[in-house]
Amino acid sequence: MNNLPVIAIACCEKTLSGYAIQSVNQFYIDAVSDFGGVPLLFPAAAKGNQLQNLLKNVDGILLPGSHSNVAPHRYGAKHNENMIDEGRDDLVFQLIEQAIENNIPTLGICRGFQEINVAMGGSLYPFVHQAGFNDHREDATDDFAQKYTEKHSVMVEHGGHFSQWLSEQKEIPVNTLHNQGIKKLAPDLRVEACATDGLIEAVSLDGHPYFVGVQWHPEWQAKHNQFSQFLFKHFIMASSQRNGVRLSGQRSDRKKNRQLT
Repeated sequence: MNNLPVIAIACCEKTLSGYAIQSVNQFYIDAVSDFGGVPLLFPAAAKGNQLQNLLKNVDGILLPGSHSNVAPHRYGAKHNENMIDEGRDDLVFQLIEQAIENNIPTLGICRGFQEINVAMGGSLYPFVHQAGFNDHREDATDDFAQKYTEKHSVMVEHGGHFSQWLSEQKEIPVNTLHNQGIKKLAPDLRVEACATDGLIEAVSLDGHPYFVGVQWHPEWQAKHNQFSQFLFKHFIMASSQRNGVRLSGQRSDRKKNRQLT
């Protein structure tokens, strides 16, 4: 296990039967495990120096989706949101800052994709279907196969990571379960793919080992979807490279300490 990359997964703060809990959808945990990572859940309570110390033992960061939305004040908006999670906002904005500063491989999904954009200076549409785009919301069904089925395609932008991975392929069929979306793109982000209605659906950060966000949900049956395999394999590969450097550094430090004693 020491040779497997450790992937921090940001938790949500929720209430269950009156109890305050930290939660992560099992789909994300399974996807990390299936592609060779060790999932480590990060609670919202991790802050400041504590968070920085925890991240010394981490090789990658996964920002999962959630039914909650980024608080509007985070991007200068004044509308009301029925479901916000300020604890998660606090945690993830710190994680994004550390991921950029320390080159930690990062994958943001749905809410995580939106968090990346807001944390880096962008803004969101609260309701994309009211802003001239198609209705991207999830089906109101308990059938997960129907809820997560592919609903539309995204068009791959030339010159990004996706176009390199896919070579000649220009479209990716994706599912769609989101209400909000990118309005103003953060200055340092590159567009990787857009929906056919023009809505930005994937972004990346140049000069980073792996810093990618997608609006859809590749964690659903990731092993059986070609592009989900690309996303997670490249994410875990970049995290594995960091893992090797991290463990090598730890061994070197232990050797120096033994010599000093």
